[in-house]
Amino acid sequence: MRNAMHYRLTRPAGTRQAGGGGLLAWGVIAVLAATGCEKDVATEASDSDANGYLCVKCGAKFWTDRSVFLASKCPKCQQDGLVEVVGYFCAKDHHLTLRGRAADRQGATTCEKCGAALGGMRLPRQKVLKAWGATYVSN
Repeated sequence: MRNAMHYRLTRPAGTRQAGGGGLLAWGVIAVLAATGCEKDVATEASDSDANGYLCVKCGAKFWTDRSVFLASKCPKCQQDGLVEVVGYFCAKDHHLTLRGRAADRQGATTCEKCGAALGGMRLPRQKVLKAWGATYVSN
């Protein structure tokens, strides 16, 4: 009779104790929360709402909507010499130094605003292109 009256005081095989994996779950959530809010640097660098152009012949600056692309002929001087504009980011003052992509093969090395060394290349957005003095072309 002793066997029938004996109660099992341990957990049944194959079951988990409540709260055993809670610390691990909170750790995973903390890591995801810490990294989930950051922007992907590559995506941010290649994301823009506009296309920027510089004429290497006459120095004219233009911008278009993101879905509009200009040929190599400048709208102002009508000569071939239009190149895409890219920006070089300064981590010190967050300024974007703009240059023609094909016009300057070495790229920008120092910030035109503060003189600090520049970091990675980014596509400029419409707001930056307007401040740079670019003229809108609807094509």
